[in-house]
Order: sequence, then structure tokens, then C-alpha cells
Amino acid sequence: MHRISRLPVWAQDLTTALGAGLVWFTVITVMEGGDYWYPRHPDSYRVAGLWIVLTLALRRVAPGPLFWVTTMLYPLAQPLAVQTPFELIPLVVAGFAATRSGAVPWALAGLAGGLSAFAMQLWERPHLTLPPRPFSPLWLGIGRSPSDVLLALALVLGAVAAGYFFRRLAVTSERLRERNAELQALQAELAERAVLAERTRIARELHDVVAHHMSAIVVRAQAADRVAANQPEAPAEAVRWIGDEGKQALAAMRSVVQVLRRGTDADGGTAALAPTPDGTRTPDELRAAARRLRDAGRAVELVLPRPWPTTSAESGLAVVRIAQEALTNVLLHSLARGVAVTVSDDAAGLHLRVHDPGPPLPTAEGRQGHGLTSMRERALAAGGALSAGPDGHGGWTVEARIPREAV
Repeated sequence: MHRISRLPVWAQDLTTALGAGLVWFTVITVMEGGDYWYPRHPDSYRVAGLWIVLTLALRRVAPGPLFWVTTMLYPLAQPLAVQTPFELIPLVVAGFAATRSGAVPWALAGLAGGLSAFAMQLWERPHLTLPPRPFSPLWLGIGRSPSDVLLALALVLGAVAAGYFFRRLAVTSERLRERNAELQALQAELAERAVLAERTRIARELHDVVAHHMSAIVVRAQAADRVAANQPEAPAEAVRWIGDEGKQALAAMRSVVQVLRRGTDADGGTAALAPTPDGTRTPDELRAAARRLRDAGRAVELVLPRPWPTTSAESGLAVVRIAQEALTNVLLHSLARGVAVTVSDDAAGLHLRVHDPGPPLPTAEGRQGHGLTSMRERALAAGGALSAGPDGHGGWTVEARIPREAV
């Protein structure tokens, strides 16, 4: 199916103008051939018809010049005072087009259009003839009744006002379209940011959960393999421990995947990547993380406040995940036999400190992977702060301050 291309503006207006001119002159010809129409000066209608064609053809192509040419020359082209309101059509079209396009200020258009309409009510006036006709006192005489004069002024000034109104309406509509486009672009950007933030949150959660559990499993498996020759029962014990730890890792991953796929929990509520809504299970999660490290062959000194303060789900999750990641880094980057995990409670909130006395693994090239970035993001997301770096004695210290209620 071929697409029909639209004509350019000038061609559309010219087609309309020629059609209107054809209708106008057809009507005049028919009426002149009848027995009931005896105009005082038939040429006035022919001049009006030609000017109607001109104004309709140029109303959008050159509205400003068209208005001034029409207001100044059209009254001079008419031989007598206006006979019917139909002869005012060129002034009406020109006035409307001038203010609708904004080519002529409405006040100036109203003044010029009004004077032109008034001039067409005079008995005599100069004409576009050579030589020019001399001045006559009759030029000052009004050839129509006061009501006809008021009607002419109302038609022309009304067209000017209508053009200004539609101009304002078009400008307002365009501004609304621009603002709507800006709002849609902003909405799309906000939606993209929200999607990116959610993807980052899920990626961070997957990294923290998988890295913590899998690191402990790998270390336990490697340890069992090293001592298998001297301790035949070690591989069997490691397999059982790895099986239990793998189940916990799968359960944690399923909870994350559930949030990623549906965003709801089993009861239909919004799923949260946190231990509990009130953070009461945070100590249990910390003890479980410490136990996994002990099972992997590292001693863990865990100090927690008693009683555990009430925290929000986000704050409790931040403390658990930062501690898990710090302990995972001990497995991956340190030869330390033990690590100290301390959580204290003060007026500012929770203070988490994980100290790895070192030394670092010979193959370790610093700790600038995803783990440190994830820990900092978690602390910032909860309204806290995190610092991590060497302790000056070959070890590594991670410290985080997390408010009880996430900001």
C-alpha cells in the first residue's frame, strides 16, 4: 500500500483559494443571469472575489505582508462603499491570518484592520487608478448606516481577536507538548535508574551470598583434601558439611531469585532481602557466618552487644552482609588463623569492626575487587559509612557505622 504524501502548505492554500474563487465567481455569474439581483456596482464583487483568492492563497505563506497590503490597498481597489458584509471577507481572512501566525501584534492588527474596515464605509475614497482622482469632500461621508459600520468593525476586529486567541491556544498547546515530552523523558530516565538500582542491589546480594557460602565450601574442601592422607575421615566429614552448607547457599539464592522474578514473598507481600523485618535475627546470622568460618579452619572471636538493639531490616541486613563479606575476604586473601568480629552499640548506631591480623596470602594483590565496593554500597544505602584498609602490622581492618534505622 503506497503512502500518499501531503502537498506543501503553499500548494494546499492555493488549491483552497482557487476552489473558493471558482465557487464565488460561479455564484456571481448565476445571480447576474437571474431577475432578482441588481447590485449597484457588480465590479465590487469581482474585486472582492479576486482578493479572496489572494488572501486564501497567501494566508500562511506570507501572513504579515498580506495583512498590510490588504488593509492599505483593498479599500482603494473597491469602487464604492461596501454593499454587503461579504465584501469584508478579505479583511477578515487577512486579520485572522496575521494574528494567528503572530506576524502582526494584535493591537496593531486591530487598529489597522479597524481603520481599513471603516474606510470601506465611506462614500468616496482614492482609487487605484492613474491619474489619481482629486480629493472630494464626499470622501468624509459615510455611505452606510451606523449599524452597518459597527457590523463591519465587529467582523474585522472579531477576526483579529479570534486569530490572537487561536495563536495563544496553539502556543500553550505546544508548550504543553514540550513539557509532556520532557516529563516522559524524565519518567523514562527515572525508570531506567530504578531498574539499574534494582539490578545493582540484586547483583550485590547474589555476590555476597554466593561468595560467602562458596568460599567457605571451597576452603573446607581444599583443607579436607590436604589432610586426607593422615585423616581418612576428614573427606567424609567435609562432604557432609559441604552438603549442609550447599543447602543453605541454595536457600539464600532462592530467596534472592524470588525477589528478582516476582518481587513478592510467599504471602504475597513485598519480598525483602533482609533477615527479618525488625532485624531481630541479625545476631543469629552473624553467629552462622562465624560458624562457617570456624568450620573452614579459622578461629573467630565474635563479640555482640547484649541485648541486641532493635534495628530496621535494612540496617540489620547491612551489618550481616558486611560482616559476611569481610569474613569471606579473610578466607580468600589472608593466612590468619583467627579473626575478631566486634559489634558495639552506641548513640550513633551500630559499630561493626572486623580485624584480620594477617599476614596476607603471598599471591594476593590487594583487596580491590567487588567485595569492598559491595560493602561500601551497603553501608551508604543504610545511611552509614565504611572504611577498610591495612592496619599497619600486616593485617586488615574493616569498620562500618550503621544507624539503627536506615535513612
